[in-house]
Amino acid sequence: MKVNFKAVAKAIVILVVLSMLPLVGRQYLPEQLMKVTAQSGFDINYLIISIAVIGAVIATFVLLRGHAEKTSSTYLALSTGWKILWLLILFYILGAGHPETFGFLVLGGQSGPAENTVVFNFRLFAVLSTIIVALMIARSTLQFREAKTKPAGQEVQTV
Repeated sequence: MKVNFKAVAKAIVILVVLSMLPLVGRQYLPEQLMKVTAQSGFDINYLIISIAVIGAVIATFVLLRGHAEKTSSTYLALSTGWKILWLLILFYILGAGHPETFGFLVLGGQSGPAENTVVFNFRLFAVLSTIIVALMIARSTLQFREAKTKPAGQEVQTV
C-alpha cells in the first residue's frame, strides 16, 4: 500500500488545530468567561469537546480519502460520508450546538420577572443545504459510474 504523505500531513494538522488546541486551550480560558457562559445557559465545555470530536472525524475522513483510489467504491462511500458530515456540521452551526433543531434556534434568558426570547428560523437554509448535498451525492455517483466505464488510461474531468 502506497502511503499518501500529503493526506497524512493534512490529517495531522487538522487533528492538532481542531482537536488538540481547543482541548489544551480550555484551561487558559478566564474564570469570568466560564461563569458568564454558565449563567446564560451556554455550556462552553460542550462546545469545545464537540469541536474536538468534529476535528477528529474530519481528520479521519481526510486520511481515509487520501488513501482510497478515485475509482473504488470505498472512495464513493467516503465521498458521500464527507458530504453528509459537512451537512451535519452545518446543522450544528445553524442550531448553535443543537443539530436536532435543523436550524430553528431559540435564544433567551430570564432575569427576575423579565424574560427575553429571540427566535431564529434557519430551516430554509437547512432544507436548501440538504437539497444541495443530495445533488452533490448524485453527481459523485454519476462521476463514479462514468469513471468505471472509461478505459484505465483516460481521466474523468470534474468541474
